[in-house]
Amino acid sequence: MTDAERIEELEAKSGQAYQVIGWLLSECGLFETAEGQRALDYFSEDAFDDDFLPWPATKDLGAKS
Repeated sequence: MTDAERIEELEAKSGQAYQVIGWLLSECGLFETAEGQRALDYFSEDAFDDDFLPWPATKDLGAKS
């Protein structure tokens, strides 16, 4: 596998992870929260941030009961 093919595969995998994260956030009632949007924003970009974790940064996320 070439480097370009590996990069393409990893980008596709990242896109799938983004979709799973969005679905899980929605199912937990966290999609519309600041932390939920922060996670989606982070995973929609290529940049890596050492300070992204720990998540969630807030204790009350307003999850469904």
